[in-house]
Amino acid sequence: MRRPLLLITLLFLPFASHAGPDVLRVGASDELMPILEPVVDQYQLDTHNKVLLIGGGESELTEQVRQGTPYDLLLTPLHNTAKPSQAVQCKARSMQKLTLVKGERRALATDFVDYLRKHCPDH
Repeated sequence: MRRPLLLITLLFLPFASHAGPDVLRVGASDELMPILEPVVDQYQLDTHNKVLLIGGGESELTEQVRQGTPYDLLLTPLHNTAKPSQAVQCKARSMQKLTLVKGERRALATDFVDYLRKHCPDH
């Protein structure tokens, strides 16, 4: 199951740089995808904002950011860290966020994170 999802993600990755200015590009770890996918769908319906959700392993996402993949927001599971200053409390699990943009797109990323805090499902 993981391989087909990774293949699909890799196929669409080149298009991430071509996403329009109104599309929030969110990289998320595979572990969070089952939680995020339905919330993102509902977010898009509720707000009419578009989200390109790209899943991958944590090390893959980190390497992609290093190589310049234009993510606006990166979400990974919050492991036992000493300083969870960027934690997003989700009813299902805690996530660590890293906002990678400034200006107007940063406001869009912040709105999305606020939406996650309010609407994550309780599994």
